[in-house]
Amino acid sequence: MIEKIMILRKHSGSVLISLILILALVIPLFNCAVEEPLTFIVAQDQRYKAQEEYHRPEFFMGALRAIKEVGQGAFMLSPGDLDPLRASRELIAEILGEDYPWYPAVGNHDIEDPQAMTYFREYNRNGNSLPHIVRSGPPGCEETTYSFEIGDCHVAVINVYYNGKSDVGTDGDVVPELLEWLEEDLKNTDKPFIFVAGHEPLVAQPDLDNGRARHQGDSLDKYFRNAYKLRELLKKYNVRGIFNGHSHGSSIAWVNGLWQLDAGHAYGLERKTPEYVFREASQYLNKHDSSGKSEEELLEDYFYAVYPYDIKKTLYYTDLTGGVDYHDLADKPALKYFIEFYKNYKNDLQLRMSYIRTFDERSDQTRSTFFKVTLENPVRIDVYRDDAIGGEYKLMHTFYLN
Repeated sequence: MIEKIMILRKHSGSVLISLILILALVIPLFNCAVEEPLTFIVAQDQRYKAQEEYHRPEFFMGALRAIKEVGQGAFMLSPGDLDPLRASRELIAEILGEDYPWYPAVGNHDIEDPQAMTYFREYNRNGNSLPHIVRSGPPGCEETTYSFEIGDCHVAVINVYYNGKSDVGTDGDVVPELLEWLEEDLKNTDKPFIFVAGHEPLVAQPDLDNGRARHQGDSLDKYFRNAYKLRELLKKYNVRGIFNGHSHGSSIAWVNGLWQLDAGHAYGLERKTPEYVFREASQYLNKHDSSGKSEEELLEDYFYAVYPYDIKKTLYYTDLTGGVDYHDLADKPALKYFIEFYKNYKNDLQLRMSYIRTFDERSDQTRSTFFKVTLENPVRIDVYRDDAIGGEYKLMHTFYLN
């Protein structure tokens, strides 16, 4: 028995040394944090819903709060229709941080607003004032076309309204000068994750959930030869996908060998419902009840205090504009229709229900959306959407770009 114990003691030193060596190898593995893949956000087409009068959860502010909750990633990419650009930038900075990188692209509504374009150019002054810029745009488009790199990701942001000389061309297209710039950019990156972003799609696709399709035939496919050249160029350089907006519907589509990625709109509530307009107007009347003005005078004040364009949309989709499209509806007849709508909604239950039903049938509201992109193989895209009436955002779809 004593002999056996002595044998164990004899070998215990070598056993202890072996254990120490094993632990020395294993412990660092536990201490090393697993590197998380880079993520980023895509959200666009929020337009005026970023302005102060829309700083409510049912509009763009709600999308930003949801983005912060799910993880805002390394940066945000916004492919167009952001006018006024300053309002979007300030709200993003307020919620996601002053230093959070935001990369916008020019949309068709942006080029209609000289102030928006001035801010665009100033935002990326000299084509290199944004963080991580690696290449500024071609002559005449230095600030609104650019590329940047963060980690293993390269993104080329193109202004599809560049006409070869000016950054405010009148139609969405990819002109030879832009294609030449883009090829030079793509062939000079060695990053494994390459994306391109521009406002208009190659071919507009139906929305993921309600199937609504807009701008089919009048996006980049209007100039199909140039659209074809763009697609083939992106395939040549193994671009993972092209992000776009414009359609207001969210879609992820394999378009002849290339992933086309549309995050829809981040408006929040796309159009104010009849109930929303009535409630908002009633709150305005109650707030200003002591002014001594008549109900009609207060309704007129409300009409001009908010964005009349929104009210015109509601009236049009409630079929109260005599068939005149809200784009063409002048303020004076719109105000008349609105006052009539308010009184009927307030006093006639049958008409109220008719308004609600007609709006639901005609408006076909599309859910507000943002993408969270994870750079792994394959690339993962989580699609977060609201309920189309200003509610909270939930993960609705997940796609892998195989």
